Order: sequence, then structure tokens, then C-alpha cells
Amino acid sequence: MAKDDRNKVPGIVSGGPKGGSKGKVGKPGKGDRMSVASARKSSGDRTQLIIGAVAILIIIAVIVVGLVMYSKNNAVQGAGNVSTKSVATMSAPGEITVSNGSPALKLDVYEDALCPICADLEHQFGGQMAKAVDDGQLTLTYKMVDFLNSSSHSGTYSARALAALMTVAKVDGAKPGVWMAFHTALYNADNQPKEGGTTDLSNAQLADLAGKLGASADAKKQITDGVEVSAATASATANLASLTAAAAKVGRGAGTPTVTKDGVPVDTNDTAWLTNLLPKSESSTPTSSN
Repeated sequence: MAKDDRNKVPGIVSGGPKGGSKGKVGKPGKGDRMSVASARKSSGDRTQLIIGAVAILIIIAVIVVGLVMYSKNNAVQGAGNVSTKSVATMSAPGEITVSNGSPALKLDVYEDALCPICADLEHQFGGQMAKAVDDGQLTLTYKMVDFLNSSSHSGTYSARALAALMTVAKVDGAKPGVWMAFHTALYNADNQPKEGGTTDLSNAQLADLAGKLGASADAKKQITDGVEVSAATASATANLASLTAAAAKVGRGAGTPTVTKDGVPVDTNDTAWLTNLLPKSESSTPTSSN
């Protein structure tokens, strides 16, 4: 045996596992441990990426569903319709009824002229309501309240707006569409004051707005002079008592807007609330077959 071969053990290759005895596998080296850790880390990273991607997809789906539901729940009904046939009468102190004929469906509407949610109701359903009135399908009785007076800049806006509405109903209610046009305009974003705002409409400004929509010079003068303000304040108090009684029937407090049928509040959060109440046309009524 050559000198260089004396320290070599047959069967053992240089660079192989060290320290192992016959029949025993050596422990993994540092490089092996790093490879295993790296593989585990890579697998964990992929899992995290998958979880993150799924979470993003779920969030997107929730957002899309939310937007669809929001769009559906806030869809404007009867957009562009304005009343051209309705007439207005003072059916009781502070109660203003608008109609075209004598339809079977009669609803009461409780609002405050300063109420932003009342503006939402008018914007979303006002066109549909106007068309239903003009079509002779619906009579509306508006019972305005004034509990937001203190939230107006003047401290009296809600009552004065009701007084203006009462004046137009009394003086010009027989003019088709005039009262409803004025009522709608009060909730227009260009006209309705803000709760807690730094300004609101004076009597003269209310009169000017009514005049632009067809109110007579007599009605404008009475609005400017505040002829109906005292009566409006008393009427608003009576309307609030009526609203409180109606709201109690469904276990809630008085609030505006509230629409009632036969003295019971209607769920106006349902976009189809008015559609469901209106009489169905003959074409939509199922016919029996022989």
C-alpha cells in the first residue's frame, strides 16, 4: 500500500457524511437545514399570498354588492315628473291636501321644511308622487311640523315656510301644479337652508320663490307680511301631536319624514313602497283563462 493510501478507509468517499458508524445515517448538515427552512418559508409565502388575494377578492365583492344595494335603495323614482294638474286645499288648519279627483289611495306626509331627510324623500320620490297625483291615483295631505325651528338661523324658518305653504294653498291652490311646485322648490338644494346654518330664507325671499312658480301678487304680499305665521305655529303643534300618535303605533318616536296610510307609518326605506301602494294597471293584472 502506498504511503498516501495508508490513512484512507476503503468504501468511504471524501466529502461524504462524517461521523457516521456502520448502518447509521449521519445528521443533516447546516446547508441541508437551510434548504429545508427556505422551502418552508417559500411555501408559507405562497400561502400568505393566496390568503391575501382571496381577502382582496372578498373585499371587492363586498364593495360591489354594497354599491349595487346603495344604488338600488337610492334610485330616483319618476325622475323628471312635475305636477301640472294637482290642486291644493286647506283640508284642516295646517293640513294641505293635493289631489286630482278623488282616488281611493290617500296618504299623509309629515315633513319639516328644514329637514334634510325630508329633502331626500322629495328628491327620490317626489316625481313619482307628482305623477301619481296627476294621474288621479293618489291624494296627499301634507301635515308640516316645525320642531327644527331652533336649528334654523332665524329660529322661525320651519314655521314661516309652513305659513308660506298655507298661504299659497289658500290663495292660489286652485292653480294647477303651483302648490306642488312651490313645495318641491323648498327642498331644492339651492333653496333649503342648512340645519345650524348661518342663514335661511326671509319672508320676502319665500314670497319671491313662490311668485317665480306661479303664485299671485296677493299671495306674495301675504307671505312677505307673515299673515299665516301664527296660525302655522299652532297648526304645526297639532300636526306634531298627530305624528307622535302615528309613530307610537309602530313603536318609534316622532320624526320626519313620515308617510302614513290610515294613520300607520309606511316603510319608505323600501324603494317600492309607493309602487306597492298604487293601484295596479289592468295590463299588470293577471287574467284567468278558460
